[in-house]
Amino acid sequence: MFNNLKITCIKCEGKCNRSKVGSTYYVRDAKLEIPEGESICVFALGSILPAITGSIISSKEDEGLMDILQEWQCPDPEAKVIYRIERDG
Repeated sequence: MFNNLKITCIKCEGKCNRSKVGSTYYVRDAKLEIPEGESICVFALGSILPAITGSIISSKEDEGLMDILQEWQCPDPEAKVIYRIERDG
C-alpha cells in the first residue's frame, strides 16, 4: 500500500513564475496530481521526486524519510523555492 502525499510550496524567494506560495500538489496511489491552473517546473520536480518516491512507500513510524526531513528546496539558480511534503490522509 502506498502513502498519499501532499506537496505544498511554502516559501518562494527570487524570480519564479511557475510555483507560488500555497501551490499544492498531491500524490495518490503513486500518481502525481497537479490541480488545474497549477504547474511545477522540472527543476522542482527533479529535486522532490526522490523524496516523493522514498515517502510513498509505507514504513514504520520514525523510520521513514519524512521522519527525517519534510522540506525540500528547488535547485533553480534564480529562485529559492521550498516545498513541504507530508502525508495526506
